[in-house]
Amino acid sequence: MKPVALITTKPGFEPKLKEELEKLPIKKKISWTPFRGILIAYSNNPYEFLNYIKENKDNLKFLLRLIPLKIECQTDIEEIKKNVTLLINEKKEFIKGKSFVVRCNRRGQHNFTSEELENIIGKYILDNFKNLKVDLKNWDFKVNIEILQDKTYISIFNNDFNELIIKENIECLKKLKRYNERPLNRSERKILELMKLYPDIFENLNCVVDIGSSPGGWAKVLSKKAKIVYAIDPGELKVNAKNIIHIKKRAECVDFKKEIDKEIDLITNDTNLYPEESILLTLKFAKYLKKDKYIIHTLKARKYRTIKEDLEKVISILNKYDNIKIYRIINLKANTKNELTIILKKI
Repeated sequence: MKPVALITTKPGFEPKLKEELEKLPIKKKISWTPFRGILIAYSNNPYEFLNYIKENKDNLKFLLRLIPLKIECQTDIEEIKKNVTLLINEKKEFIKGKSFVVRCNRRGQHNFTSEELENIIGKYILDNFKNLKVDLKNWDFKVNIEILQDKTYISIFNNDFNELIIKENIECLKKLKRYNERPLNRSERKILELMKLYPDIFENLNCVVDIGSSPGGWAKVLSKKAKIVYAIDPGELKVNAKNIIHIKKRAECVDFKKEIDKEIDLITNDTNLYPEESILLTLKFAKYLKKDKYIIHTLKARKYRTIKEDLEKVISILNKYDNIKIYRIINLKANTKNELTIILKKI
């Protein structure tokens, strides 16, 4: 299967939309993205998927927009140019002499704006396809570019292959309050993914320590598995559960004996700190972890290109601890390109 559509909803209603789409009796896969309000659909045929949604849109109450996709590539301007060329050549008999516009929807951090990319690609098309012309208002086809951080999706839209907007749903969802239990951010999807992959780690939890907890995505999920969760972070939590105790301090300032003083069944750390600093914080609490219990630690590399070097530094620190062993090093679907998830076990 390949990515065939970006599907949007109001932030906070992603699980509802995913549930609706997964019930559709066509072969497809619906996945989370790192961006709130956006899912991605995988199928073998974008036309089939788009047409089925159009025909059954009345049964989908949480879908706002469906944006069909044709080509996936890395978010690199030269790669985007190359794949725009492929698409135009594929349709050259149908668009010869026609007018076009380039539109870009960009999510994430890049060294260019959406408008700058539109201008770069528009000029590139004019320079390389002399039989095409630009018309920003009355275009015949649109080169549509959707960017999700390091992935870019390119399509050519015309009357038969275009985005679907369900205006009735947009109006209805404006009036709906976000339900109380909703994903707070991408990090919550990490812990849910881990629970699915390693359910045994999350069984029979009494005391959990969540380092760098704000805004509380991990603490919220963990509070449903554990009797008590100590959420350590100087920032505010956007969750409220009776069994979550917010220690509003930096983790290095916590006096364990005075503020927790319990054996720990699980330690989690998803802090935005330099890799060596973060692992040392985790290990500060590891001495209070029960034997045969686990630590879930997110390695956040300084940059994508330093991830191997940063991992080696973290492993060199861990090698000094005879009773802490690496259980798994994995790349979760919900991780950014700069992240790895390290699962440790106390022996």
